[in-house]
Amino acid sequence: MRTISNVFVVVLLVIGLTSCQNKEPENTNIPSAPVSFVLDVSLSGVDNALRYENVGSSKLYDTRHPATMSSGHGLYGFSGVVVTRAMDNRLYAFDACCPYEVQKDNALVLDGFFVKCSKCGSSFEIGNGSGRVNEGPAKQPLKRYNVYEAPSGLCTVTY
Repeated sequence: MRTISNVFVVVLLVIGLTSCQNKEPENTNIPSAPVSFVLDVSLSGVDNALRYENVGSSKLYDTRHPATMSSGHGLYGFSGVVVTRAMDNRLYAFDACCPYEVQKDNALVLDGFFVKCSKCGSSFEIGNGSGRVNEGPAKQPLKRYNVYEAPSGLCTVTY
């Protein structure tokens, strides 16, 4: 019974969030790409590394490393999506593409509260939810996506 109610909540969240109009960030040169997948960050969930109060945890999702709850139907932005539990205990999601290199096959690498580009060396802050440039030649922050975290532990990441 609980599984049916969880699926119902997920369907409602996806319908509600995909019907919202999202404005293209004005400061990004990352091409638009659809983002839509579901995470289970509850204590017993498959993405529990990102659960509430597990500050500093991050995970990269893409077609090679999909979100299990999305059953292979997830859409992962231009180069994949980095989801992090920031210092304010909220979840944030960013495209895994470096805004300086802008190459689909050059996903950023997780490094604690930062992600780094292996090609240009730029580093971006994700531990505070900003995606700002920390060092390197990049001038623009990471492209950010919407995250809705339900009390049940199910989360939707959309754009």
